Amino acid sequence: MELEKAIKERRSIRKYHKRDIPNSVIEELLELARYAPSSMNGQPWHFIVIKKESTKKQLAAIKNRYCPEEKRMYKADFMTDAALIIVVCVDKEKSYDREIENGILASSIILLGAHSRGLGSVYLSAYSADEPGISNEIRQILGIPSSVYPISIIPMGYPDEKLKPKELRPLTNLIHHERF
Repeated sequence: MELEKAIKERRSIRKYHKRDIPNSVIEELLELARYAPSSMNGQPWHFIVIKKESTKKQLAAIKNRYCPEEKRMYKADFMTDAALIIVVCVDKEKSYDREIENGILASSIILLGAHSRGLGSVYLSAYSADEPGISNEIRQILGIPSSVYPISIIPMGYPDEKLKPKELRPLTNLIHHERF
């Protein structure tokens, strides 16, 4: 799939068919993520691939527990139906104070790569500066060292929903020349 098409057509998918994703496809996606930009080329990433039902349930429970009030309509229970979950983590020492940015850049490549291969996925945060409990609980259940930060959770599977195209704000409302 052409990059422009993948960018324009990718949607946040929360319903999946019960179908495994081949390991070769997972490796392709993580290989792409290695090419993400990172601060000072630190390449700080670690990717945890989760397929066990019990671990997916634990992650969903953590996400539900720390979900802000205004987002409660988006329960994380759907995560248990995903074929797998990728938790994107970064090594603080190799991030040069850009842990979040480095993790999000790699995550965006995984999301686009998944879509280009006919997979559905959605970005979920695993990190909150205001609420360190979410990262700490994720770190504990996944055995992540204290020097490595979980940044994002990406449930993934073959989509069992087709969403309408995004409604976007007019580009003219977003572009400013020289000054805001």
